[in-house]
Amino acid sequence: MDQTSDRRLRIAFIHPDLGIGGAERLIVDAAVGLQRRGHEVEIFTSYHDPKHCFEPTRDGTLLVHHMKTLFPRSIAGSFHSICAIIQQLSLVLQLLFSLLIFQSPGTFPRWTYSLLSSCPPVASFDVVFMDQQAFGVPWIKLLGGTRVVFYCHFPDKDISNSIAKQRAIARGQSGPSAIRKLYRLPLDLIEEATMDYSDKICVNSEFTQKHFVKSFFRLRRNPRVLYPGIDTSTYDADKVTAVLRKFKGEIGESSAVQKAVEEVVTASDRPTLISINRFEAKKNVGLALQAFAGAQKELAGQGVDISSHRLVIAGGYDRRVQDNIATLSELQKQATQLGLSHTTLFFTTQPGQKDPDLAGLKSVSVIFLPSLPGALLNTLLLNPSVQALLYTPTDEHFGIVPLEAMACGLPVLATNTGGPMESIVDAVWDSTSSSFTNLETGTGLLRHPSATVWTGALVCLLSAPATDRAKMGETAKSRVKERFSLEAMTSALEKVLTEAEAKGTVRGDEGFYQMASFVGALVVMMSAWIYMRYKYGPSLRG
Repeated sequence: MDQTSDRRLRIAFIHPDLGIGGAERLIVDAAVGLQRRGHEVEIFTSYHDPKHCFEPTRDGTLLVHHMKTLFPRSIAGSFHSICAIIQQLSLVLQLLFSLLIFQSPGTFPRWTYSLLSSCPPVASFDVVFMDQQAFGVPWIKLLGGTRVVFYCHFPDKDISNSIAKQRAIARGQSGPSAIRKLYRLPLDLIEEATMDYSDKICVNSEFTQKHFVKSFFRLRRNPRVLYPGIDTSTYDADKVTAVLRKFKGEIGESSAVQKAVEEVVTASDRPTLISINRFEAKKNVGLALQAFAGAQKELAGQGVDISSHRLVIAGGYDRRVQDNIATLSELQKQATQLGLSHTTLFFTTQPGQKDPDLAGLKSVSVIFLPSLPGALLNTLLLNPSVQALLYTPTDEHFGIVPLEAMACGLPVLATNTGGPMESIVDAVWDSTSSSFTNLETGTGLLRHPSATVWTGALVCLLSAPATDRAKMGETAKSRVKERFSLEAMTSALEKVLTEAEAKGTVRGDEGFYQMASFVGALVVMMSAWIYMRYKYGPSLRG
């Protein structure tokens, strides 16, 4: 136990969907780190699948409460934001009820407990940590009487507007429609107003901090940068082997597909490049396919044969999410168009899934591994045949995956945008000597997200001496331990939580001015929008 705080805190984490994404990785690691320091931690989530989650949330390390709800994630594939708000409201109200019946057990008959909450009665918390969705912040703070720390991965209004703009352009339009803007206006104001109830606001990078200040200028708050960190001991070779052995023991007899997946992540007879991201369009994984195909052709023109190389694309995949389904399908089509042989292996049984061709698997160029379990993913990262990670997202808010790869001693090729600019140190390529010159500090390559540029960068990585990649990997390991370790993150987070808790009992009037400001801003902005539409009509660009 590494107790550094003067007081042992009781901390609640509230997170919408406890899957296997980067935000979930942060929540899990932060909870584990605080628990190791002697704090009491519980996690509350609207969705948790023991077959699709990080190990500490299913092996008993962390106490997870699955607050079940009847509300869907979307309605006819739309209204995701509204549904997310309703789901969080359901979670928060269930939690508040559980807190109430613990403090006043006779308030409601016992038979109503299971009807009104998925959680058993729980003792009150000293501080609550929330992220992604801010709607529940004032409910927890004012009705629960608890101080709240909010962690903003990125403003939802910016994410939503970016996606809407991309879709509009794809439809041949200049931007989102006026109706869509009207739909988003109250949601954006609600996000801003409810977030302002937080006692402390943190963000994951300086990149996000700049966007936060620009997007929420009315708040006049400058959030604290709290970099995500990872537990580097998780990637110790002996520990990974032990976890894999335990995992295989739990699943019992492996199916033919599972054996094939195990072969892919453990085999060391083929040089391998990996890409790890959720199967989402915004992750731009197609860039890795283009760079890989381009590097094969360019090196072949130089007389270098890399036909034995393979690209393994792994990441989160949820059959409930249409974006995941569509993205995987598009990537498969793109691989075919690029002339890359490929196969897709689901570790968990899928409808209509056939046994893989094991002989053909040894020669296929691209292997898609959706929803690869954590034990196998870490095994892949430590596979000695893996030469680099290709991290494709543009303007990624921070990016946990590069840290995981760096902790395993892998160089990272990433776009020169967003959070990776803060975690990765660009290595300098000397074309004369065909080697990298700043191996004492360089941990990877940061390049413009275009296929041509990435092809050239990948050619450099593959052409460089193996000793260069090894040295870059060692430098990457050291950088993660020094700046992005679980210990560093936990220490910073513990300080923030302690500061929030030290503000004392929540006063009844604390939310009055925020609520009045929000209602006033909403009325003014809605009135201004309606006036502009009435005055200028169709001439006002949508």
